[in-house]
Amino acid sequence: MGQRQMARLVEQDLLKMAKNNKSLQVVRSEREYVYAKLPATTKRKLPSIMLMAHLDITPEAPGGNIKPIVHRNYQGGDIVLPSGGVLSPDSPQGKHLKECIGKTIITSDGNTLLGADDKTGCTVLVSLICNLLYGKPFEHGDLYFVFSQNEDIGRAADGFETKYVGGNPDVVIDVDGDDPHAFSVENFTAAMRIYTFHGKSAHPGEGYANKYGDALTAASYFVGQIPPYKHPSISRGKQGYIHCYDISHPKDSIGKVISDDYLVKVRLRYFDKLEGDSLRQMLDSAEGKTIEAFPFVKVEASAENLQYENVAYTMYPTLPDIIKKAYASFGKKVSPRSERGGTTSAMIAAKGLRGGACLFSGQQAEHSVYEWTCVEDMVDMTKILQKIIMLINK
Repeated sequence: MGQRQMARLVEQDLLKMAKNNKSLQVVRSEREYVYAKLPATTKRKLPSIMLMAHLDITPEAPGGNIKPIVHRNYQGGDIVLPSGGVLSPDSPQGKHLKECIGKTIITSDGNTLLGADDKTGCTVLVSLICNLLYGKPFEHGDLYFVFSQNEDIGRAADGFETKYVGGNPDVVIDVDGDDPHAFSVENFTAAMRIYTFHGKSAHPGEGYANKYGDALTAASYFVGQIPPYKHPSISRGKQGYIHCYDISHPKDSIGKVISDDYLVKVRLRYFDKLEGDSLRQMLDSAEGKTIEAFPFVKVEASAENLQYENVAYTMYPTLPDIIKKAYASFGKKVSPRSERGGTTSAMIAAKGLRGGACLFSGQQAEHSVYEWTCVEDMVDMTKILQKIIMLINK
């Protein structure tokens, strides 16, 4: 089932609830994002909250003709899949199985993804809306729910419309995590630059006289000016990096390769804004040195494209403590962590909205044919999220 079909399925489920409770507002946008709103239940000024999950699945593994298998009352040990693959509690993919004895596990048949990333998050949010509508009422501010598209290709913010979430909600929570014992509170800021090296063909024997613009060598020289200690292979923890990940010919307006020119695509990743400034200075220095060394090559840098932002910069200040308290109320311990990647919240934060924490959704071994989930984990997360909403509005 594709993400557009998923959008319609989620919309239908929510509209069924809305028939019996007129307070629930549901919209499926032209871009196939699904938005739901539960208005504030009090006149007191309480924080507005936005909770998000995404409808799409990764293109990194087969995702068509998914055949889910339900394993009830799991008793430990290996789960042998019809494909012949083995999901083992002793493997990285199955390590959480040891905590799921007696519970219900769902896998694919081992030939495809399950789609738990992030249909588990969608399931949790739909269940949460149901609980809020039909459970014991409590005071809360405006609650917004977003089911987005294209997260796994880094474009969850492309079709996002702030008019459906009251502009810029006070608190943001992303339900797309893979660790039942951790939640992310900060992530890389991710930006991209493209450098174009415009060359000019000439016989190398008369290179100076004919102003030979050797764009290939100039582009290679530029890449070589980036300090090796800022390469991704050296970066770990909260260290940022510069990644020159592609050198290729550009194409003209009709798709013809411009053989004299080269493009260099560059990724910037960092947690700390000061380090980000330092990385940009390194790129500017590399550009300047290249221009000086190759005067017959014209170098142009594109405007920087901010792909996702560190959610820590704008996160609701007390959210991490509230999350830990909510888990503790169910006898669970959870720790904040840094994410060397991005989330839906991070992509939306790059558009100027507040950043948010990313919580466990129930997904395990995502982006692989060993992907699985535990039904009871999703039930627990529904309860924990409701407790978080209560604590925010306390």
